[in-house]
Amino acid sequence: MLSLGALATAGCGDGVFSGPESIPTFPGTPFSFDPRTVTALQSVGGRTVVQQGTMTPVLVERTGPSQYRALALACPHRGTIVNVDGGGFLCPNHGARFAADGTWLSGQPTADLAPVGVRVNPDGTLTIGGAPLPPALALAVSSVTFVTTTTGANPAAQTVAVSNAGGGTLGGLQVSLAYASNQRTGWLTVQLDQAATPAVLTVGVQKGTLAAGAYNATVTISAPGASNGAQTLAVGFAVQDPVSPPSLLLSSSVIAFSAVTGATPSAQAVQCTNAGGGTLSGLAVQVAYGAGATGWLSATLNATTAPTALTLRPTVGTLAAGTYSATVTVSATGVPSRTVSVSYTVSPAGLVVNIAAWPALATVGGVAGSVGNVNGGPVAVVRTSATSFSAFSMVCPHAGTTINVVNGVSFRCPNHGALFNNAGNNLPNSPQRTNDLTRLTVSYSPGAPTLVVS
Repeated sequence: MLSLGALATAGCGDGVFSGPESIPTFPGTPFSFDPRTVTALQSVGGRTVVQQGTMTPVLVERTGPSQYRALALACPHRGTIVNVDGGGFLCPNHGARFAADGTWLSGQPTADLAPVGVRVNPDGTLTIGGAPLPPALALAVSSVTFVTTTTGANPAAQTVAVSNAGGGTLGGLQVSLAYASNQRTGWLTVQLDQAATPAVLTVGVQKGTLAAGAYNATVTISAPGASNGAQTLAVGFAVQDPVSPPSLLLSSSVIAFSAVTGATPSAQAVQCTNAGGGTLSGLAVQVAYGAGATGWLSATLNATTAPTALTLRPTVGTLAAGTYSATVTVSATGVPSRTVSVSYTVSPAGLVVNIAAWPALATVGGVAGSVGNVNGGPVAVVRTSATSFSAFSMVCPHAGTTINVVNGVSFRCPNHGALFNNAGNNLPNSPQRTNDLTRLTVSYSPGAPTLVVS
């Protein structure tokens, strides 16, 4: 059952100065919550406490027009539920004090409050629980196409929504464009309405003195905190000669999908237009699969006359982790056919870590802490060689406290001082003797931008 707590009294400690008799579990199981039912969350900066069943209470804070963050209110020292105290938090057990973002400030030394995943759903509700997702850049469409004639006017500008498909906030948006080789340049304009998601990208074209033909460009949108890297938008501009024969133009010739085992990525669309005059009809599509597996790609046309859209939608089914390929051929009556090369990368299920997002992982021996959660607890990743990584639970085996990363190369428990090296071993000179850190499974292909921890 979902319950709400007033800020003045939410999350009171148990008053037992040796720790609570039982520690509520980390809110690892996601649950739904409607922020529109809470007055405090109608404005940026508003906060409330929610709890699902017997799990640790969670503070939910609105940090932007459509952004939220959440913190588990169990003190990392002994598990006592902290009080909301002014703009921060105070543990009534041993006096640990935390900032509004959960950062430990003073009092009993311990780790920061654990962040909890928050996802804003299309219907306005929130899904709370589990590991916080890293920010991920998303575009509403992967391609846009403009069509005019040699005697026609400039087509109307088009807009593309730019959003954060992950957690946290995503700012510092930048946009750049590159024209296809051996083609005229200067016909494309792009502009973002703001540097943080959600944003709107406006794309426009100017015919000018362009001759009849097909022109292509790629728009790249990037953000420094995006876990999935920069995203691209394919732009096609067909300038038709009304007296020339029909010609088939596709907005993109390469499409890439990725997903974890058991998940299905969003569909992508390729615009099919007539780059010549007359009518282009009889459009049809065929799929030829590469080695490894068949039947994993659906390719459908919205209509058989251009302009129309080719929708590509992969399904995981029983596909094992790996990379799969297919070639989609679009044909039309009386014109040469065009092809789209499709790749599909299926990764093992687990916590996906973008290596470039953690600078410590650029160096062999480097340790990146709190890269996400597995089994309800924070995870550390260690680069063990140029082509390998290891991962550990950051829960101290002695008393369950979340350990800290020390100087990017080792670990220390803030509770009783247990020391661990970057191999997860409890050191001989450790003030607290305990078991080694729990090792997790890492799936990594040398050269890949990501790894998976499970």
